[in-house]
Amino acid sequence: MMMAAMLTVSLAAMAQHEAGDFMVQPKVGMNISTLSDANKSIVDFSFGLEAEYMMTDFLSLSAGAIASNQGGKYDDQYGKYTADLDYVNVPVMANFYVLPGLALKVGVQPAFRMKAKVKTDNGTLDFDEFYAMARGQGRSSDDLKVNKFDLSIPVGVSYEFYNVTLDARYNWGLTKIMNEGDAFYNRVFQLTLGYKFTFEL
Repeated sequence: MMMAAMLTVSLAAMAQHEAGDFMVQPKVGMNISTLSDANKSIVDFSFGLEAEYMMTDFLSLSAGAIASNQGGKYDDQYGKYTADLDYVNVPVMANFYVLPGLALKVGVQPAFRMKAKVKTDNGTLDFDEFYAMARGQGRSSDDLKVNKFDLSIPVGVSYEFYNVTLDARYNWGLTKIMNEGDAFYNRVFQLTLGYKFTFEL
């Protein structure tokens, strides 16, 4: 009887949202990111806000704005350095609730680059200037720039318990980092913790 009672409480705590529910979720977490041509990953932060609307009892659509610091580490003929890229990601997701509180998700994520730096042993440089100097063979940084727009496909899973949501997703970059030259892309694993505020519309 005690086990049955505990199970009942646990199932009640798992969020079972209904069609028409609208949720707002502030969230904070970390990224483990790299670039497709980098040697190592970096660990950094992410935080933001997502809104979610239940289309049915089992399907919702969500959209958000997430500040995300990402990049990758290099150890090559140019030395050891870290690409430090800041984006505002705008994930638009379809969320499939396969069990109470448990959702599988997939979507599309446009992103807007806010900062691009390279950290070296000798200090921090602007990414555009560093790339032009290292790879551009004398070309100006105006010819070789980090793209201001990025597009990726996020896939993931989340679990909600007492309105607290643990979300894990992988963002597969589709857009080249640079406007020309080497084709390398963002690869980001993102783990966040959020809290859902639910409203009935």
